[in-house]
Amino acid sequence: MMLKAFRKIIGGAALAASAITLSQAHAGAWDDYKALYVKDNGAVVDTYNHNMSHSEGQSYGLMFALAYNDRDAFAKILSFAEDKLKNPANGLHYWAYKPEEADPVADKNNASDGDLMMAWALVKAGSAWGVKEYTARGEELAKAIADNCTVDFAGYKLLLPGTEGFYRNSSVIVNPSYLIFPALRALADETHAKAFEDLYNDGKRLLEAIAKAGFKVNLTPDWVEIDAQGNIAPASDWPARSSYDAIRVPAYEAWDDPDSPLLGIWKAWFQGYGEENTPAWVNVTTGEVANYPEPEGLKAVRQLALGAQIPEPSITSKDDYYNASLKLLAFLASQRF
Repeated sequence: MMLKAFRKIIGGAALAASAITLSQAHAGAWDDYKALYVKDNGAVVDTYNHNMSHSEGQSYGLMFALAYNDRDAFAKILSFAEDKLKNPANGLHYWAYKPEEADPVADKNNASDGDLMMAWALVKAGSAWGVKEYTARGEELAKAIADNCTVDFAGYKLLLPGTEGFYRNSSVIVNPSYLIFPALRALADETHAKAFEDLYNDGKRLLEAIAKAGFKVNLTPDWVEIDAQGNIAPASDWPARSSYDAIRVPAYEAWDDPDSPLLGIWKAWFQGYGEENTPAWVNVTTGEVANYPEPEGLKAVRQLALGAQIPEPSITSKDDYYNASLKLLAFLASQRF
């Protein structure tokens, strides 16, 4: 569905709803998340990956702090991101901060999903809290994304996963789960930059094309390669799986439009299994599935995609950072935050 048409259907109601905070929700889940994954200096730590921090985690932390009206945590998380991850050369954020290494940001590449979520959280915070500085920072980051992380290729405006290594002249590598559709829509409205409207519209077209690409299983792979003729295949540098990355595709699609026809393939897949035995991943080219079920975070997205009510989650030490984040993201998506 084209962005302008989508605006006509939902009107201003959903956009207005997205500007409020979840003041009606108690802070239990966020307090537990903070206790487990957010340090006093604002670093959001990935407990599955040696307690590193990355732009994805910082961006999730910003969104969760905003949702729970936690201005102090928001400021600390943002300060850590800007002090430790900000790349002065292009205004984006290094994707990873590894505190135990001699150079914690040795890899200077960014991760566009972290930058995109961060820009969205900043403009939402600026609006919700009346802080012009946050709005300005969000708009600056949005411009840096448009200038450095987009490319016109094979008839699409594509979001590069990072500034380096994904545009290969004869093909482009994309990660469809980086297409945070409510963020693209919000930034299109905020900045009036055509790049975000194109990313939104072409991202929807891309998901439709992936579903029709003829894979044995028509779910979205974690990583996709597009050649100059528009042919689509799972990217050869990664397993041809729909798994821990791609699970965010239905999460962001449901957040953007819970009635989206693009959720159909996911509903069909999930409905083929019981809630407790949906496999954690599937190889889209062979049909091979994981011999273990989805963990709690992926299960929360499954429920979201199927249209179930998503209560405020319980966040415990049994969760790692990513599953806890997916649980909270699914909750916010169900609230259309």
